[in-house]
Amino acid sequence: MFHRFPVLIGLSLVLLVCSCDFNKKEKCIALDNTIAAINDSLLRYGAEWGDELKIAVNTLNFSGLSPIRQEMQGYIGRKIEYVRGMDNVGGSEKLLNAELEFLEVEKGIVANKLAAFERFNDSVAMDALSTAYADMQYSALKERDLLKKIHTLREQYADKNGIPKFIE
Repeated sequence: MFHRFPVLIGLSLVLLVCSCDFNKKEKCIALDNTIAAINDSLLRYGAEWGDELKIAVNTLNFSGLSPIRQEMQGYIGRKIEYVRGMDNVGGSEKLLNAELEFLEVEKGIVANKLAAFERFNDSVAMDALSTAYADMQYSALKERDLLKKIHTLREQYADKNGIPKFIE
């Protein structure tokens, strides 16, 4: 009877280690999916705003831009706080910091570059529109670089934690 006791303790420890590893993987997957969902949502907001910008430029009615921008700005603010509050799981510090940096850049782009178009009216000069558009596109370069960085960090995070890599 006593010779089975060490075997049972050994099996219990193996199960405990396996279940902890499984829980960690699940948390790692959840963290990665959260980062992906945030960035996918921002991409959708950007596309929606871009579609509205096309209409605004063609009609010289820029009033439809503000509601989308304000919604996007609120979303970014909420996600900055959410990501700040996320737990480090599986060595996610670099990934979370890069996401926060990206969100802060997005916040600035939305508040400054996108909002600039809301000041225009039907008498706006095409030069002013072109300048605002070029300024916005220039800001997008920093955004692109940060997304590449996040992409690389997500791949490294997946490798490090033995979780599936994302699909683009």
